[in-house]
Amino acid sequence: MSATAEAAPKPAGKKKLVIIIAAATVIAAGGGGAGFYFLKPAPAATKGADATAAKDAGTAKRDPKAKPTFVPFESFTVNLNDRESERYAQVVFAIETIDVATGDAVKNKMPAIRGRVLMALSSKSAGDLMGREGKEQLAKEILVETRKAMDLPEDDKTLIEVHFSQFVMQ
Repeated sequence: MSATAEAAPKPAGKKKLVIIIAAATVIAAGGGGAGFYFLKPAPAATKGADATAAKDAGTAKRDPKAKPTFVPFESFTVNLNDRESERYAQVVFAIETIDVATGDAVKNKMPAIRGRVLMALSSKSAGDLMGREGKEQLAKEILVETRKAMDLPEDDKTLIEVHFSQFVMQ
């Protein structure tokens, strides 16, 4: 009887070992699959800043699974074009792009974009920038100037929107 009692616990121990090994294998396979999915390189057609220029005008489609990329700009402080008083605007914004490659292209052209945005801002008066409509118009102009700096057509859809995080006039 003691030989039978000793034999019964051994299969239970082997069963636990098999379950642990199977669970570890499933976890390792899941981790490997997740690593492959998230770390796989982008296709050659979408790599680099040249991919943005290669996209057909107006046909860039936004991948619903892709997260948008936000390119933040440092603060702009500009004297406004007001004749009757000394006024200035301080603006901080980010440009939303359809993908990382376009975001990188914006970063590469940032000095040219900043120069164009400064010129556009300094031509404005306080009255031009008052209210929601003035700020929306400025956002559109910033996108136009950014496209010009990047040599993109006016109807290019790789630049999505301008988001203001600070807008102060004094």
